[in-house]
Amino acid sequence: MASVLPENYVSFWDFSLQQYAHPGVADVCLQLQDQHAVNVNLLLWCVWLERRGLVLNQERLGEAQQRIQAWDEHYVVPLRQLRRRMKTEFGLADAGIEQVRHQIKQAELLAEKQVQKQLESVAENWRDTASDAPLSAGHNLIFYLQEYKVNDFSRVVSLLAQGGMPESTNGK
Repeated sequence: MASVLPENYVSFWDFSLQQYAHPGVADVCLQLQDQHAVNVNLLLWCVWLERRGLVLNQERLGEAQQRIQAWDEHYVVPLRQLRRRMKTEFGLADAGIEQVRHQIKQAELLAEKQVQKQLESVAENWRDTASDAPLSAGHNLIFYLQEYKVNDFSRVVSLLAQGGMPESTNGK
């Protein structure tokens, strides 16, 4: 059965690129990745699902995690580790090494794009009714972050669930 996409459909990859370009988003995502082992692709996927009116639950999250686990573990993470290790070992001064690191980063991004295609395909036939809709902005993010025992998720929700823009007022 072919899925019918809404006319305003934005691919998960394009959505992620848009989100990641907002000030502060990359920093928050990488901080969660490095400090809590949060999968940034799943983090952004939570927001993408919510924007499509889809509610994340344990069954859906488990299906997604199972779908991407091997690819992430065997390709994305090792490429990231190699790229970072090269930066630590060699610094940034050698142009030749930087060129190699850049190529590894490009391979890492292509591997992440494959993960995102897998995540997008997991949800392509999901349909939620109005009664299944999230109660508040950030519902999917909070659900996912609680899996990693991340308790201070207000900044993440304000950056991602609110369209990449931090909430104004009160210095948040």
